[in-house]
Amino acid sequence: MDEISVETTKRDIQLYVSHKLDSSGYGLPEKAVARLAEMSDGLFEWARLACEFIGSPEEAATPMERYDDLLLGMDGGGSGLLDRMYETILSDMLGKSERMHSRFCSVMQQLLWTKEPLSMDALNAMRQRFSRESDRYDVNLILRSMGALLSGTADGCTPVRPLHASFYDFLIDPCRGGKFAIEIGDIHLDLAFACLRVMQDGLYFNMCQLESSYLKNSQVQDLDGRIKKNIPSHLSYACQFWVGHVKERKFHYELGKEVEAFFDEKLLFWMEALSLLRVLNIAASSLSGIAQWMDGGFKETSALAWDAVKFPSV
Repeated sequence: MDEISVETTKRDIQLYVSHKLDSSGYGLPEKAVARLAEMSDGLFEWARLACEFIGSPEEAATPMERYDDLLLGMDGGGSGLLDRMYETILSDMLGKSERMHSRFCSVMQQLLWTKEPLSMDALNAMRQRFSRESDRYDVNLILRSMGALLSGTADGCTPVRPLHASFYDFLIDPCRGGKFAIEIGDIHLDLAFACLRVMQDGLYFNMCQLESSYLKNSQVQDLDGRIKKNIPSHLSYACQFWVGHVKERKFHYELGKEVEAFFDEKLLFWMEALSLLRVLNIAASSLSGIAQWMDGGFKETSALAWDAVKFPSV
């Protein structure tokens, strides 16, 4: 395929910016649109974010004033140009509030180190089981203003994902993210506690109300519908990934107590859920992994886990 010329790209971006702003009712002078196309350095993602920034609602600023704000501090090219854009958007969103910045960092930790994307409803269900009460706020407080950067923020059911991979790269690199860079902190401990508490609350015998235990899953009528109704996404996530979060942390006594309670009360119901979710194959490796981790302080539970490794293969 022939390479697309720089001038062609610049023209396409200028047409995109002009159409995007005009269709949103935020038209700018032709000279300003041309300036945005020039500054984009051929990056459509930068141009998209520029339009989102200019068109975002703010009672005290006109679109032209938002345009002027955007131009401040923009220099460099390539990833550096996108990084300046992320800084501009996040600074505008968070302002100077320490509380907002702290909550932003906590929610971003949850997004970055959750092992598969979750919806806002599922993220909230997990967060309500975090250890610190001060962390149990609605993620919508942060995510509702991040539609320019993340998908899934307009409803509670769609998994939240970055609209461009460079945003997560920006967040996890201290040299790029600066004051917005996200450290891992104790997020795996928070998520391990959350997973175990979600399972304690949500797992029980015959969750999907099967009429007979003699039928294979493939023979159960409308099994997928029953699973969707009775095993919400945050419970499905907890069942599949709790061990991964536990193992990310060195032995922790209080977490070990929660694992012990899980084995005493919910082990068989967990296996039932894995079977329904068609991921029973992960049980043996999960059990052997938790057996090794629990050997640091809960020998009886560790031995029980080793015994249980044999169960899914029977």
